[in-house]
Amino acid sequence: MDTGTKIGEHLMEPSSGAGETVLPRPVEALPLPALAAATRKLADKLIEHFAMGEPAALALAQAVVDPSAARQAAESPERLRVPGGVILAIRADVWARYIIPDPRNPRIGPSRRHPASNLIGTGERTRFRPLAEPIAASGSRPELVQRLANQEHLAWAAQLSKEYVLDHNDWRESLRHQGVMTEVWLAATAFQHEDSTPGVTVPVTVEGSSRVTCAHDLLALRSADVPYIRDTAKLRSHIRKLNEAITTAGDPAQVDPEVAVTVRCERLPALLLVGFEPHDGTTADFGVAVKSLVALRHVDSPKPWGEAAENEALADAVVDEIERRTLITPTKADWLRGALTPDQAKAAGFNDDPSVRAAAIVRLFAERDQSIHAAVRVAITGQSTRKNITTKLLLDVASSLVMRSVSEEDSRRRERMRKYLKSAFPGELAKDWEATFRGTEELAQAALAEVTKGEPGVATRELAARSAYPLVINGQLTGDRGTKNNDQPDRRHPGEVIDRMRSTPHGVHQLKQTLLDSAAGRRTRKVDETGQVTQNEDGRDILVTDADLRRTFPPAGEGPSPTPAPRNAAEILGNALHDLATSIQAVEGAVKVVEAVRADDGTRAIDSLGADRADCEAWRNILQDVLFKLPVWQQRSVQRHGIIAEDPYDLDADRDDEEGEEPDDEFDGQPTDEDTPPQDEVA
Repeated sequence: MDTGTKIGEHLMEPSSGAGETVLPRPVEALPLPALAAATRKLADKLIEHFAMGEPAALALAQAVVDPSAARQAAESPERLRVPGGVILAIRADVWARYIIPDPRNPRIGPSRRHPASNLIGTGERTRFRPLAEPIAASGSRPELVQRLANQEHLAWAAQLSKEYVLDHNDWRESLRHQGVMTEVWLAATAFQHEDSTPGVTVPVTVEGSSRVTCAHDLLALRSADVPYIRDTAKLRSHIRKLNEAITTAGDPAQVDPEVAVTVRCERLPALLLVGFEPHDGTTADFGVAVKSLVALRHVDSPKPWGEAAENEALADAVVDEIERRTLITPTKADWLRGALTPDQAKAAGFNDDPSVRAAAIVRLFAERDQSIHAAVRVAITGQSTRKNITTKLLLDVASSLVMRSVSEEDSRRRERMRKYLKSAFPGELAKDWEATFRGTEELAQAALAEVTKGEPGVATRELAARSAYPLVINGQLTGDRGTKNNDQPDRRHPGEVIDRMRSTPHGVHQLKQTLLDSAAGRRTRKVDETGQVTQNEDGRDILVTDADLRRTFPPAGEGPSPTPAPRNAAEILGNALHDLATSIQAVEGAVKVVEAVRADDGTRAIDSLGADRADCEAWRNILQDVLFKLPVWQQRSVQRHGIIAEDPYDLDADRDDEEGEEPDDEFDGQPTDEDTPPQDEVA
């Protein structure tokens, strides 16, 4: 399993909160390859202690960067348990140019074509039969033997393996910035040719082939040439030139980028498999033992933690790092971690409302302050170097801490809450705002003032961050339940609905009511455009539902929600505007249908055939007339309501483009009674 560092090539500005990666590893001068005498001493040690053959011992010794350290490690080798015995191994850094990746990388197994298929020799990808698995060397030596038709057979197999790795498990961008960070496993392997080519022995990866393949690609080295061209004098000259380039630059940060990449890839950590002690009565040999060791890593590997556990670990790491840098007090760190009971939090001077804590956590993870931001970045990349730090990842990880306030015990319901909560915080929260301890009334008034001016800003963002928690945890706003047996035309994430709500006075009133009802220990009640709680004919308060929120606060462009039986001019106008929105969307769809028609040569037919001139003129006049009216209507709305609709062409808006998630295996896509109250449910 490759456990290097997959990261992006370019580092983004910290304020963007998206696409950031781990910082490149500083370069340092490389040691010169060892002299022949030191290499010989290590080879003798391997022969003496582990009964290796001389070619195998020399191959490993030549590959080692520091033979003296390896000799010391050989005195007390690591013991790796496998079925049937114990493999002996020593750790050492090795030169990438003196080892090769497994030319029959097990990853490509499913794509191999064997003689039984009758395809061998019919094309380039089947020019040779696949390489057989290596076997143990005779005489119980801790070595492997790989049989080849000829040298070209090795080159062909290595090329197929390389192409597969670069297509399916490419680590080159990672290695550019970090080099190989975890050891590869090497076994001395003798290549025996069926033609007259003399046999050669070289260290071959039994684990880590993808990493070495990518390192060789960055070094512009053909892996299949390594067994035949090892030249210590040439390597020593090459290392001197690299070190001179580092010295000339002075500052490691100023080293030429391509030189830095080469330096990072020239050496890598390795575990040299040098011996095998079988159990009494077993028939296992070194070859079987090596396969068992690799299988324990890949075939019978530990089950992954899963996203929820991964985010929990990342969340703790972030808080720990921020506390370690004394950017927050230990008590606040405990509050953020969820280590304080509500009473303890209140006694320590923090708010005991989980909604307020949720907003504080979200703000912390999306903080633009450089000191906090740097701590968040270091913590996440230190725990998971594969993670690309985007706004979505930060909010997902933050939601793991937020979930610690949830008292739900049922694991199935809890997992559903977690799934919906992580998509309930709008990407807008990555912009500037502050998580305060001000009361709900004060916060709502500030938010209302912003939307009245047509400028939803910091207060509406804080209101959105607080409201997401009770709406999701109480099941009144849910995520996409998938498509199975489910008629759900509105596929927006909860965060998109909340973002729409915070931009209108009606939505601000509803978010305010959410927080007031949550503080009172009850589910959110529905309010009208003035903020008054609505009631049914029996005089009982109506509870908000997911469908109701989506209907009341539709996506921009869909117009007002239709009223079944309009009773006044406003409701009649609303229905008419809804019909207009539907018609505009139909026009958009019709244009796509027109452009989808293809000519015989595959190009768009409309581009070559066009449309009737008179028709186009009439359509353009109609559309231009509408376009002239829309700004006027918008201005009238601003004058009356103080609302400026969100600009659909705002390219700076931080949008969550994640596709709708598939339903869970245990969940059939249908809301359950306990999850979603019926429409117009009453308190």
